[in-house]
Amino acid sequence: MVLHHSAMPADDLPDSREIRFRLRGDKDLITCLVGWDVLDRLGDSEAASRADRLARFEEHRTGIEAAAMRKVDASGAPDGVLRLKAADIIQE
Repeated sequence: MVLHHSAMPADDLPDSREIRFRLRGDKDLITCLVGWDVLDRLGDSEAASRADRLARFEEHRTGIEAAAMRKVDASGAPDGVLRLKAADIIQE
């Protein structure tokens, strides 16, 4: 499956403390979520605001999307939502 960046902007979801973004699959959009805690680890500090979180997401978007693609390639396209954890993105 080839995934492409969706034209839809990322959303900050305060209730679940996640950023939602979408990737375009072969036939539909795949909704992906990455937690604020993951963004904090990527930036080595807590993002102070919605604008900071979205800016940090955009700064690391290429790596986050690559992690989402690896996860889809490994397990197939999800029926619901693809959640990314720090271990999916950060190579330690």
